[in-house]
Amino acid sequence: MRAPHFGPTLAISITALLFAFALATPASAGKGGDDAGTCVNACGGYGAGNNGTNCYCDSSCTTYGDCCADYQPVCNGNTGCTPNSNGRYILHIGGMCSQGWNDTLSNKSGYTSIDVKAVQTNHSGLADGSHTVGIYLDSCCTGSNLCYVLNYSGGDNIVGHRFANSSTNWNINWVGTSGGAGGGSELSGNFLADIFGPCDYSGHLGVSEARNSYNHNDTNGETVYHIGGYDGWWYSSWLLPGEDDGAVAYHSAGAIANNVSTSNLCTGPKYTNHVIAWTCSGYNLDHYEMKTKFMSNLGW
Repeated sequence: MRAPHFGPTLAISITALLFAFALATPASAGKGGDDAGTCVNACGGYGAGNNGTNCYCDSSCTTYGDCCADYQPVCNGNTGCTPNSNGRYILHIGGMCSQGWNDTLSNKSGYTSIDVKAVQTNHSGLADGSHTVGIYLDSCCTGSNLCYVLNYSGGDNIVGHRFANSSTNWNINWVGTSGGAGGGSELSGNFLADIFGPCDYSGHLGVSEARNSYNHNDTNGETVYHIGGYDGWWYSSWLLPGEDDGAVAYHSAGAIANNVSTSNLCTGPKYTNHVIAWTCSGYNLDHYEMKTKFMSNLGW
């Protein structure tokens, strides 16, 4: 049995902890734990980041059952896809504070659904998640393989960052984004960021930081379709301009190039190659309920 490895401690009152938990539980963007470790830049040793889950990235972690969630793709290149095999795949990229999709996967005939294990918990969640998504894209969506990409919430930023920082010609039909946080959220940086699930990365998706973290107009030639919801939460919607789903406003969910207040997802101008799907008015769903809406609309 391994000796436990404890990260830095943080003094926090029981009252504050319970309050954050009460907000985070019903609307968490993804399961994963606070500041879970990642194997990005840590293969062969202890998981990087604050690592509240004490995970490892060495060859013994499979024996002990304490591997970080992204150990297989990051350290071994195991994505669940077979490169250049005429494979047909649907990649699912979850939201902020998650370590994967952690929900129902799509079911499309002839395609294999892949839960992308991209850790988005630590302060470097954007770069870490982007790196891991790149491993999946290179394995699943090149050569004779063909992909769809479905992402949600902070997954919008992860995919966008990878597209803007790569010249690889992937074989992607299109990208579907539900409740995208590519334009950032006004909640990031204040205590209500905990509705996403408390983690370091939740403080790094403010409107200015998100919009300036990569070139949103560079999608590497890929078309990204967006849908959004307007059933906001009473405890957070008052901080968000225009219509919102409780976590992101329409300016973000609609890939609008400016953080305007609007009730119309089709408000322009849009970032290049970003398109609204199905309806400009959106859906009467909150942020959590939006997660699987894109694939349910498709009947997947």
